Amino acid sequence: MHTWKRGALWGVATIALLAVSASGKPLSGQSDAASRPATPVANDSWPEVNLNVVVLDKQGVPQKVNEREFQLFEDDAERPLHFLGSADSPVSLALIIDTSGSMYNRQGSITAAVHAILNGLPNGSEVMAVLFADEAFLDLPFTPASGIDYSFLDRLNARGGTTLYDTVVEAEKYFAAHARYVRRAIVLISDGGDNSSHSPRADAIRSLQWPGAPTLYSLHLPDTEVSGVGTRHGKLAMELFAKAGGGVSFTPKEKDFAPAIARLADMIRSQYVLHFTTADPARDGRAHKLEVRLPIKDVEVHALPVYCAPAK
Repeated sequence: MHTWKRGALWGVATIALLAVSASGKPLSGQSDAASRPATPVANDSWPEVNLNVVVLDKQGVPQKVNEREFQLFEDDAERPLHFLGSADSPVSLALIIDTSGSMYNRQGSITAAVHAILNGLPNGSEVMAVLFADEAFLDLPFTPASGIDYSFLDRLNARGGTTLYDTVVEAEKYFAAHARYVRRAIVLISDGGDNSSHSPRADAIRSLQWPGAPTLYSLHLPDTEVSGVGTRHGKLAMELFAKAGGGVSFTPKEKDFAPAIARLADMIRSQYVLHFTTADPARDGRAHKLEVRLPIKDVEVHALPVYCAPAK
């Protein structure tokens, strides 16, 4: 069984050390390439772009389609496509879990959701987990899903403030630096509130939109003790994160919780990866509009609506 020291995702002024493993070595430079399986990994070299896509019917059920029917438009101009990541290929998954005081009495739901999602991942997948309140910790660096030590869930002790926006920004940085596979997803579990971040929500939204970014699914678990206005505000925030991250937002009622989590897990398993070369290779940080089309009725295509070019 592996054990991990908690490593803060950020320091006093900047985020220098992301985490510390049990051996005390910084995780900022994982170098385990020799042990990685012979599965195609993400092509992170600009101007190549990978786009994760999920296709749903009107009831939110993932659909299998002929990938050759996808059309991708970048800034309203169609781009030639290649296709990566078969339906059974591994997924790089990040769990970002709110453990602030407003998540009191949500530990059972979070634990059930995590187990259901991870049990449904394709063989060979990898998982990381960030737990946050008024600080964020990388409680599980990227680890093979088949060998996860679930003891990180023992730290779901709800207390403290909430740095949701800061955590999303820094978790995305870690994900971009260390994820192995082209099929990528994030599950953000929170009530959607934030009362301690230095980053504005706009920065957190922008951090989701980079070439090769994971699809973000939000699981909204509202605080039943806050006002209706507060609950609606949190739900809206979680919906905005999911829309900006090309995914889907869930706010399941207790009786619908298990089916909703099963559907979420199915969406992660069902993602396609579209690969294209940008028409504008400038490293200028500019936002590029994306649109994915399918000549099929009664389906919804979920993908990043925008991605931002890397800056110099």
